[in-house]
Amino acid sequence: MSNSKGIDTIHLRQLRAFAENLCLQANRHCENRNYVVAHALYGRALEAAQRIDNPEHKENGNALVTRIQKDRQAVYELLRRAYGSPEKTLLEKAQKIGR
Repeated sequence: MSNSKGIDTIHLRQLRAFAENLCLQANRHCENRNYVVAHALYGRALEAAQRIDNPEHKENGNALVTRIQKDRQAVYELLRRAYGSPEKTLLEKAQKIGR
């Protein structure tokens, strides 16, 4: 079954599961105080969650995006306090690890 954009519901479920799994991994890295990796994982999870654009899943998709953004921002604040680095340097480091 496909929606108007040609994305089937199975694919949307896979995207959601992928985003949730990336969040789980990011949470584990936070527990181990590996905040740079966690920030990168949250970024990838956010990309996946933003691709869930289906009216049937809009409410759930938006909640997931909001939660990921909140968690990613919290990790960023921890990084900023821990390293005392300028914002650009932290983001560059997180992006390198995310690739």
